[in-house]
Amino acid sequence: MSRYFFLLGLICFLLTGCVKQQTLEKITISFVCALDEAPDDQIEFTIAAPKFQAGKSSSVSNILYSKVGHTTRNMAELMDMQLSRPIKPGSLSVIIIGQELAAKGLIDELDVFLRDAVASRRMYLAVVDGKAKEILKANFTSNEEKGMFLYNLLDTNVRNGLVPRQNLHDFEYSYWGQGMDPFLPVLNLQNNQVMITGLALFKHDKYLMSVNEKQMRVMNLLLRDEKYGTLEAKLDNGSYIAVKNVGSKVNYRVGKDSKSPKVTINLSLKGEIIDSKSNQLSIQEQGKIKDLFEKDLTSTGMDLIQICKKEGIDPLGLGDFVRSKTRNWNEEEWKQEYQMMNVKLIVKVTISEMGIRK
Repeated sequence: MSRYFFLLGLICFLLTGCVKQQTLEKITISFVCALDEAPDDQIEFTIAAPKFQAGKSSSVSNILYSKVGHTTRNMAELMDMQLSRPIKPGSLSVIIIGQELAAKGLIDELDVFLRDAVASRRMYLAVVDGKAKEILKANFTSNEEKGMFLYNLLDTNVRNGLVPRQNLHDFEYSYWGQGMDPFLPVLNLQNNQVMITGLALFKHDKYLMSVNEKQMRVMNLLLRDEKYGTLEAKLDNGSYIAVKNVGSKVNYRVGKDSKSPKVTINLSLKGEIIDSKSNQLSIQEQGKIKDLFEKDLTSTGMDLIQICKKEGIDPLGLGDFVRSKTRNWNEEEWKQEYQMMNVKLIVKVTISEMGIRK
């Protein structure tokens, strides 16, 4: 038995020696890169390399390196020729893409990252309202590396239920999958501050249009069960009320409406009032608030669905759901049926008060 453990330990020791070591001081670390359209059907590739000041652990700046060319891999190697330390893609956490380039299609530009075994499939992607390079040039953070700031911005809002998740793996899956289309968050630079302002919707791999922040939140509720996020609505007296989502569930059902499929989306949400001008709401007032939120969510959700049907895009993956429930499903026939398909959204909201105020 001791001989067995000795051989097992020896094998583990030898395997650890097979990993190629990378010394941090000898490589260029980049947590974010930007892709933009360039003249003559080229792209501009920009990375932000962090620069830490000696003796000032809380102060960090970024040095930008840009190249214009036809392939990302070639531009990265050209950058290596001007750097004393080679670029390593394994640390890349965020890719931001300019709107003009996104409109021309992204799958070819992302191919280099999808082929690289070192590149993380969990890295976030985002479309920039304008040129992506301009965000990296802006001074929107002084005590955090820009790439990590953008990663935390996206990751925090995804975890808090405000932004639907769509990383590199999700984008590729939605692109190649049948009956679905990708989407990405939209970043905007305003007064040297970066913020998420909506959701970019794609047709195949090409950016087509964007929806606002409210539509983005409702779309997230239609994509998955959630227990985070805040909803806001305007009351009849002109004041506003905020409700915290403490648990929402969504499920899809498919039936037949004459010859075409009919999809019913059931959304149930439990909410707690966290901000109201009234000291205490009566049961009747809570009922009115419940009806208000049900009407608002239904209206916003159906508007979003109608927009997607009109444009022939399917970010909710309705086609994929129908495919899973239909024998001999045909994608080309589905594309013809999709715009005329009957989709019904049923929203049920339960409201309660919370807090210690009396």
